[in-house]
Amino acid sequence: MDAIATSIIARGLYDLIKSGITFTKDAITSKLAEYITNEENIKLIAEKIEKLNLDEDMSPKAIEKRLDAAPDILKLLKKSETKATTQIIQAHSGSGDNVGGNKTIYGEN
Repeated sequence: MDAIATSIIARGLYDLIKSGITFTKDAITSKLAEYITNEENIKLIAEKIEKLNLDEDMSPKAIEKRLDAAPDILKLLKKSETKATTQIIQAHSGSGDNVGGNKTIYGEN
């Protein structure tokens, strides 16, 4: 996993903390599952992140630095496969559909 992926995970953890959800292993596991495919690694990483003492006063950059300073977490992140993401940036003007991806139309043959 590269620095960009670590940054994305840090931002996800920041959002989790800011949302007011209790920062537990289960909440962290749920957030990590959005980015990482290997469930065993997710559990191990979540346990280690829970022990980092992240709090609501930290910025995403501070969380990223804390992750970068934990070699055991970085080692697990590097051997984890990330989920593929698709980012669609588009503008729409006029009538018609603005579909970014696969369009499903129900009831049409």
